Amino acid sequence: MPSVHIGLTILLMRNLLIKIVKINFISLFLLFLISLNISCNNIEVCSYYGVTLDYLLSQRKVSNLEPVDVVILAGQSNMAGIGSSDECINYLSTSEYQQVKDGVDGVYIYACNDYIFREEQPTYLPYSEVTFGYGAFADKIGPEVGFALECQKAGRKLVIIKYTAISMGIDYFCNSIDISDFMKGYILTCLNDLIDKGYYPIVRATCWMQGEADCVSFTSASAYYEKEKALINYLRNDFNENLLFIDAKITDWVLLLPDCYQDLLNENKERIAQSDDLCFLIDSTGLKKGDDMAHYDTPSNIELGRRFAKEFLANYEKSN
Repeated sequence: MPSVHIGLTILLMRNLLIKIVKINFISLFLLFLISLNISCNNIEVCSYYGVTLDYLLSQRKVSNLEPVDVVILAGQSNMAGIGSSDECINYLSTSEYQQVKDGVDGVYIYACNDYIFREEQPTYLPYSEVTFGYGAFADKIGPEVGFALECQKAGRKLVIIKYTAISMGIDYFCNSIDISDFMKGYILTCLNDLIDKGYYPIVRATCWMQGEADCVSFTSASAYYEKEKALINYLRNDFNENLLFIDAKITDWVLLLPDCYQDLLNENKERIAQSDDLCFLIDSTGLKKGDDMAHYDTPSNIELGRRFAKEFLANYEKSN
């Protein structure tokens, strides 16, 4: 059976299964992958090719669903975030800190940290209002904190789907015909879960913090323009033809690897933002790294999220 038909069949089977047996979200995703015999080590597996958000919605009665905005946060470890949850009290106002501690009202999150580089199993964090502990590890935060606070302040309710793969290059996130199967499977599972909850998901944007792994060689930095363009096209084909793509430059990588091609890679990011009216490149000036010189410190994680959110909010109407 062609892989796309397998993917569609499993989606149909899933709707029947959920009515028969109580199954939690993580088990559902693992069942989804096992049933398709997917290995996350093989980025060329495309069992979800042709399966889109429109397909998921076509299988449901949508008239009673409540629209909800969705934003994808994706990238490497600086999107995962290793800001300290404990330190946030020093960098947020009293009211903001309490909001995050209690869960930011109206801004929810799913999160998957993919540890393939560390040869460890991925972690799936539960659907929740954005709070502390949704970074790369249990005591960490990432850009989701600043992003959620800015959206809440603007009165914009939404759901974040966060997928990160630590230390992985852009080839891990997409292949020759689609975004990677593991990433797409996770996002589809989250979207399907939202539909189960009575929502009509509208994927408005992808915020992208990635490129450190690709700047280490001239070949990969040079190829970044075409590969990121392909990634954007795949995301739009899968989720929304008017999806906003909000990118960020990588910074200070030359302090770790003086011979890297950071500037070349950032130039390719700039070219994309200049050539596509729905692509944007946020200013990374002033963001600071922690002691390891590779990852943003706690206040910079918060600020990175705020900058992503401000760009998203300023261009929201273009995603219709």
